[in-house]
Amino acid sequence: MTINNKGGRPLSPHKKNRRINVRFDEQEYRLVLHNARIANMKKSEWVRKSAILKKITPRYTPEQLKVFRDFTGAANNLNQLTKKAHQIGLSQMAHECQSTINHINRCVDKLLEHGGENH
Repeated sequence: MTINNKGGRPLSPHKKNRRINVRFDEQEYRLVLHNARIANMKKSEWVRKSAILKKITPRYTPEQLKVFRDFTGAANNLNQLTKKAHQIGLSQMAHECQSTINHINRCVDKLLEHGGENH
């Protein structure tokens, strides 16, 4: 079945037939109305243009979130080390830390030696 348009407004080639319901609190709603008035637009047009044309940046990137988690882990470790240093004394703590560093260095060296054999 064909529709004959016998005058009137021409049909838009970009018909807007998708809808998203958005809720605003009173302050946000007043701000939307104010901004739409300033831009001399209907509020729906202003919201549409704002949503499409504005660049929204995420709060934090995945890389930044990983760094935050790493910082949190480091802070927890520092708190644990501080507590242990108060319990056993600073000189004993320094000796234990140096032993742990030496052990980590030996493990890294073994991994590097093993990794070099495959390449």
